[in-house]
Amino acid sequence: MPAAEGMKPMTRRSSRILVLNGTSRLLMKAEGLGLDIVNLRSDSNLDEKTRLLCSAVHVVDFSRTGEVLELVRGMHRDQPFERVICHAESLQVLAAFITDEFDLPGNSFHTARLLSDKYALRSRLRSRGLSRAASAVIADGEQLAEFISVNGPTVVKPRNGSGSWGVHFLNSANEAGTVWDAVTAAGLKEMLAEVLLVGPEISVEAFSIDGRHYPLSVTTKEKNGFIELGHAVPAPLGHEDSQACYGLVQSLLDAVDLRWGASHTEIIFTSDGPEVVESHSRRGGGHINELVRLVYGIDMEELMFQLAAGDEVSLQAAPHAQGAAAIRFLTAPAGTVCEVRGVEEVSGQEGVSEVEAVSSGHPSHGLRWSGDYLGHVITRADTADAAMERATRLSRLIEFDVHAPADKESAEKDLVQQTMREALDMFDITSLSSA
Repeated sequence: MPAAEGMKPMTRRSSRILVLNGTSRLLMKAEGLGLDIVNLRSDSNLDEKTRLLCSAVHVVDFSRTGEVLELVRGMHRDQPFERVICHAESLQVLAAFITDEFDLPGNSFHTARLLSDKYALRSRLRSRGLSRAASAVIADGEQLAEFISVNGPTVVKPRNGSGSWGVHFLNSANEAGTVWDAVTAAGLKEMLAEVLLVGPEISVEAFSIDGRHYPLSVTTKEKNGFIELGHAVPAPLGHEDSQACYGLVQSLLDAVDLRWGASHTEIIFTSDGPEVVESHSRRGGGHINELVRLVYGIDMEELMFQLAAGDEVSLQAAPHAQGAAAIRFLTAPAGTVCEVRGVEEVSGQEGVSEVEAVSSGHPSHGLRWSGDYLGHVITRADTADAAMERATRLSRLIEFDVHAPADKESAEKDLVQQTMREALDMFDITSLSSA
């Protein structure tokens, strides 16, 4: 294990931690660490073994912030928590609020708010000389048209969104009215407008311990517009470009005072140099953590549990890669999946690390954001390009038969509301007065 080899189990008492959401796969990474885990989640989708790993599991409505906090405060009074762990983008601010309220080690409410509010982050970066990109909060179509007239091609997105949901590209001011109609139809009252950053896009995966930041990997992306179709690790960058990205990310994490845990920062190589798109106080989505684990032997999800358990964790920046890994996401047209073919065939192919696909009866929503993926293929090879080629080729062997919905318009309206709840940060500070 090239970078995590220094992890040494310490004699420890059982630490009580609060985990917000998380899959069975994630939670099982705490097995054997002696943690007393309380899991708050938005659904009951845990297998029996994972339920037994947790001392308590509570299904809650995270959008009712005051009620959730009252539940947590009661549990903390009875038996204090020692840390909060959360990888869900929409719950980062809530996790940080709890961390601050109970004076726990971790990232502060201020840090989480800076990272969740894309306009606040851009403003902080500009004030530190870490960004040159123009941005503005837009409240109507006229303001959007004016921004485009001044700055040229523009990206419009929610200030606190994730997964590429609600993102629009505009080439001219003439498109502002149509885009704003779509924004209004989604129930949003303001958006962030930013000048379009042009160039190859990568992300930097890092891990921080007590405010010291360790860049671990650079991820390359394959996209369809703003939606990611796949990732590969390590990105085929030269040493100078990699170091420029690492330095930019370390400065960014210092600027927002991120103290611990995984982080994921998206960067575009413009003609003027690397520019930050956005950054997050969590590990990257789309199974990037698994790609980093395969290539570097470092599991950032597991590291967070180990730190919570009191283990000593030793990391080094820019560890040596052992080959490459890639993921290709599976999608299908909107409707209901009736049959899935090719999974077993692909699973047996050379270089395949993992294949997952939804089963018959699962809804398909086409491809509007990252929450619409129906599965994935993860492969290994000597280089990132070869791994991505293999994942892309094999993913085409998996086929979905889909029946279209009978009432497409009604289904789409319901889906917009559901997707908003998943993509936008759920922390509602106005509800705290009732808690």
